[in-house]
Amino acid sequence: MKKNLIYTVAFLLCGSFLFGSCQDMLNVDSDRVEYDYEGWVPSDSVYSVLGILKAVQGITDRHIILNELRADLVTVNPTKAIVDVQEIYNSDYSNLLTNKYLDVKDYYTIINNCNIFLDRVDTTLVKNGKKYMMNEYVAVKSMRAWTYLQLAINHNEIPFFTEPVTMHSVAEEMLSRPKLSRNEVLDKLIADILPYENPLAFPMPVWSSDNSTALGVAPEKLFVPIRMLLGEMYLWKGDYKNAAKFYYAQITGANSVHGNATNYNGKQYSDFENVVSRSGEGKNGKTSVSNNYSKLFTGESNGLLTLAQFAANEKNGTVSELATIFSPVGEIGTAQVYAAPGFVSLAGLQTYCNEIEGAETEYGDLYDYPGDLRIRATTYSQTAKDQYDTEYSNIIAKFNIGELKLNEDVEGYYDGSGAATDYVELVMLQRAELAYLRFAEALLGLDNLGYEGAMETSMATLKDGLKTIYKLVQNPVYEDTVRLDEKGDTVFYRDMKEEVMKPQIDTYLKEYDDILTFNFDMDAFEDNVGIHSRGAGVSEENMYYALDTLCIARYLGRTERNSDGIDVIMPGTTFTYQDSLNYMRDLVLDELALEFSWEGFRFGDLVRFAQAMNDKDVLAKRIAGREKENGTTYRSVSYDMDLGIYNKMLDENNWYIPLPDTVKK
Repeated sequence: MKKNLIYTVAFLLCGSFLFGSCQDMLNVDSDRVEYDYEGWVPSDSVYSVLGILKAVQGITDRHIILNELRADLVTVNPTKAIVDVQEIYNSDYSNLLTNKYLDVKDYYTIINNCNIFLDRVDTTLVKNGKKYMMNEYVAVKSMRAWTYLQLAINHNEIPFFTEPVTMHSVAEEMLSRPKLSRNEVLDKLIADILPYENPLAFPMPVWSSDNSTALGVAPEKLFVPIRMLLGEMYLWKGDYKNAAKFYYAQITGANSVHGNATNYNGKQYSDFENVVSRSGEGKNGKTSVSNNYSKLFTGESNGLLTLAQFAANEKNGTVSELATIFSPVGEIGTAQVYAAPGFVSLAGLQTYCNEIEGAETEYGDLYDYPGDLRIRATTYSQTAKDQYDTEYSNIIAKFNIGELKLNEDVEGYYDGSGAATDYVELVMLQRAELAYLRFAEALLGLDNLGYEGAMETSMATLKDGLKTIYKLVQNPVYEDTVRLDEKGDTVFYRDMKEEVMKPQIDTYLKEYDDILTFNFDMDAFEDNVGIHSRGAGVSEENMYYALDTLCIARYLGRTERNSDGIDVIMPGTTFTYQDSLNYMRDLVLDELALEFSWEGFRFGDLVRFAQAMNDKDVLAKRIAGREKENGTTYRSVSYDMDLGIYNKMLDENNWYIPLPDTVKK
């Protein structure tokens, strides 16, 4: 076989669990057709989609492992972690052909089977007046786009093709083409799925009850919503207007035909279902923690968008390795990775706010656990102490929460008595909360483009909740005067600040470049609260979590205590617009860590934010500090980190996994 062909030539023609045998398919002298299309019927299409979903299982583990081990939220156990895990953790890509997590053939197997399906499925078939294969057609496009997106994030430049590969000569020709950059791939993917973004016009499949029983979950939950994909792709491209548009539409169902689509996460936050809260008497008494947050990871969530489902045991199908890597049940001290001390510190830096009726607001320093409680809800410590135990729980339980048995006498401690049981493991790929935080991220990009009010709306997503109409005005010029005050004196618009409701803001505009309106003034969002409240109490009342100069100074490490014991800004400290924007972007990035730790997003998030902020430190310092117990944010001069890792991660070449340039024999 020719040299310099990526070894995916081999696996594109193997892994055809849907359409043929792998035997003899690596014979490059053969140019026979490998797939027989004759006799294809509609039922074949449905089962082919099920086969593609089975293939997605094959990349789910590595999708999470590649994104989390390279980032800042885990640390490895050097005596228990296998070599492949340690290489990923250290961004060591010297063994591309032997490290199982660096093998990309399963990604391209999914892509090629999607290509074949999309080439063969008959979308003109009509039953009861509907084109009944269109749902499967759109669903497969979504999974192909999601798979390509992961490749583009991990590798930056990749082979891209949408034609079905059925012969060896075709594979060689396709893979000899120049690789496409991430942005080029995104452009092609956006054009491919954009026509199908409306979830009511193009819903995901709804199969028979027999198939639903076999799957165990609603079929639509096995595919990624098109609007979520479009939002993320536009974020990566820096097109924040379109990104915000699609995340807003995903959350609210806006711009769907025949009325609103399903409302994702309307009142979910308002009633604190699936959040962590606390009560009690603080350090001098018992601290009671109410943990509903962990239910998210047993499938008990109305915010679940997409999951991969695994079998209980190998006899019944594919079994995920995630629980084995993160927290083997019944085997004390055998976890290969742990919650990183740096992430434990980040959770501890958050200030819990407890609003008590008829009393002063209490803050976290009165409690045994002063910070964000989501880490308490999804980790545990072992009763057998070892060098990896910290003051906080540090064993990750997100992938087997339903199977853990906790010692009832010591809250949050695992005693090793849990026995393995048959259960179906659900690994989350997309949750509705992600749409909120990505919406907040997109708003900050809009703020940088001159949209007034975008930063405040982003903060509302985190702190107050989205529940009114938000109008963002690009490069506004206002009338000099708008009204007289009660004394008859002229009041300038620029001095009115929040006295003018945002829905009326255009009344005072003289000129502008653009206006964006995001309407959350509807019943479903009436009691919506900020996402930070999911782990940090009543964020809306939290004076330590605000968009003001004192909070920015705290984040930058520029405060000191005065003689009354009150934090004040250090003398000589000045703030710029960029400080405010950086602070807000850091808050969103922190919130992505607190809400989505270990779920397969982190390294990509770090890359995207570092590039958007044009600041490599956003990624490099966080990763370099992951093994340190820091009492400050990475913005502070006192932040502790590993300089060797820091210097390595300043090189963007180390952000991406290279593709092999030789054929695997």
